[in-house]
Amino acid sequence: MKVLEKLGIGIIDRYIMRKYLQTFFYSVLLFTLIAILIDISEKTDDFIKHKPPLKVLVFDYYIYFIPYFMGLFSPVFLFLSIIFFNSKQAQNTEIIAILGSGASYLRFLKPYLLSASMLFVLFIWLNTQILPLCDRYRLKFEDDWIHEKKVTQSNHINYMMNDSTLLRLDSYNYNDSLGFNLSLDAFEDNKLHRRLTASRMIWLKDKSMWRFETYQQRVYLADGEYVSRGAILDTFLKIRPEEFVVKSNYVSSMTNPELNEYIRQEIEKGSANVPKYKVELFKRIAVPVSFFILTLLAVSVSSRKSRGGTGFHLGVGIFLMFMYLLLIQIFNTTGNTGVLNPAIAVWTPPIVFLVISLIMAKNAPK
Repeated sequence: MKVLEKLGIGIIDRYIMRKYLQTFFYSVLLFTLIAILIDISEKTDDFIKHKPPLKVLVFDYYIYFIPYFMGLFSPVFLFLSIIFFNSKQAQNTEIIAILGSGASYLRFLKPYLLSASMLFVLFIWLNTQILPLCDRYRLKFEDDWIHEKKVTQSNHINYMMNDSTLLRLDSYNYNDSLGFNLSLDAFEDNKLHRRLTASRMIWLKDKSMWRFETYQQRVYLADGEYVSRGAILDTFLKIRPEEFVVKSNYVSSMTNPELNEYIRQEIEKGSANVPKYKVELFKRIAVPVSFFILTLLAVSVSSRKSRGGTGFHLGVGIFLMFMYLLLIQIFNTTGNTGVLNPAIAVWTPPIVFLVISLIMAKNAPK
């Protein structure tokens, strides 16, 4: 306690911080239990059909579902829990007493921001390292026990083999290891040097090679164009079958170092999904940062004593949270599709609500 006092954290600060963190984790626990019950009701038919053992169900799925749900809705839990306990304080005139004692509004905010800082550090670690691993096991369980049809086909593939070779495919089927309508272009000095086309490409597992069927190769030289054709051509390519089938939802199961490396590889391939992956990467930092913004907004909304009591404050809070989530959804969609730069798409909603929070904090009772 003496250490906390030396840091300027008094009895009232500890009281507010305890209320802040207790209410947050209680709300997380409560809503997670509700979410588990809803998830069980939705997947009951799948569980009956596939009969996963109880041990597998608990320790291979729901133990990882809990952190997934917590990470997904943590801003909502934080915002509503602050409004709930802070509104109680306002109705009990505790906030009036604190501000009436001569404490500045910024000093009043100190324990709230300290608590937000603790959650910020915790969720930076969780979002970048722990939650992706939990998501990996959760998705694996769903693939093994829930999904009837796995993602096995990709369409309109562009893959940069190296700095000068581009592979194009109309489609690829992972189950049969078959690619259709292949085009392999090699460039020299920014000019097309060789183009190989084939009706199909097949993975030869025993040889770890690719086979092109009904192929045609054109070589462009200074003195003319040379064409060769054939029924079969076996060759080595620096790509394996599993790399053709993109499971974009599995990006959430990559830790930050893995995701950064994956984005680098996708950029080299010329993948059209890079903006979506960058949005996922930026969200992992933006969500913990939003804890500070939502804390400031929640305190500003709920610090005034109201005739409507806690219910009125919760109503206002739910409306604001709905608007915030709607804004995130709109901008994330534009970021995923490449309409907006992913960084701009991810950070615009927090910045907009930061401005709103500052305006409301300025007009809050002091």
